[in-house]
Amino acid sequence: MFYLSKKTPTTVKENKRKHPVLRAFFTAFLAGLAVCSIVLAFHLESLCGKGNPCAPFFGGQGDDPSQSGGNTSGSGTVPANQTFEEYLNDTIFIGDSRTNGMANYGFVPRERVYAIDGANHQAARTQRFLILSSTGAKLTIAEAIGIVKPARMVVSFGINGVAFMGEETFMDEYAAFLDELKAASPDTILIVQSILPVSSSLEADDPRMANSIIDAYNQKLQALTLEKGGRWLDTAGLLKNSWGSLDAAYDAGDGLHFNQQAYETLVAYYDSNRFY
Repeated sequence: MFYLSKKTPTTVKENKRKHPVLRAFFTAFLAGLAVCSIVLAFHLESLCGKGNPCAPFFGGQGDDPSQSGGNTSGSGTVPANQTFEEYLNDTIFIGDSRTNGMANYGFVPRERVYAIDGANHQAARTQRFLILSSTGAKLTIAEAIGIVKPARMVVSFGINGVAFMGEETFMDEYAAFLDELKAASPDTILIVQSILPVSSSLEADDPRMANSIIDAYNQKLQALTLEKGGRWLDTAGLLKNSWGSLDAAYDAGDGLHFNQQAYETLVAYYDSNRFY
């Protein structure tokens, strides 16, 4: 304990000089305060990095698939042991009414399907029918892909082109469409599915859609896909009978569209043939 003289005022400078115990106390206090500040700052930083409310918030995108969770970067960093549901949620399915069946039967969320009934790959290059909540404007498929940038995209066009497009035009338009998709999102894995078969009764009614023509186009389409650096899904044979046409077990009734069993078969194939 120490006492200040009532007769002689003692300055702060003199206190520091005359009372080393007090000086040591203040030094220890300031050092402790500095350590606590560093620890607190580190703790807050770690919390913010883990989704703490102190982290910046930029708002959701509603039905924009890029905001729905999972890895949608297409960077190849998606773990190979992810669940199949997560795999599908990282994938955009592109095509026509046959692709819409994936959503109609509930195999994938509607926002994962970029398809319009009756469309072909030529018209798909300019048709604006997709609306993402992040933009509010109608977009083409390539424009939407450029915004969402999914891990992978499965392209399933063709059945609405074989009936009226010559082989050269068909392939040229398909090549241009694939180029536009790749340019919109270079890191997204490009997957092309083979053109699926039709029933024997349908090809008899419309020879332009004969399965022999579909098979010939598929050979060319596979070569084009590989040339563009894409992956090929050889799914056509899964739905064929021994005569090479659509098996009645998979026919929705019109010889062109598929029932739920057909999509179960296709989805099982996707699960066994994943691309990362």
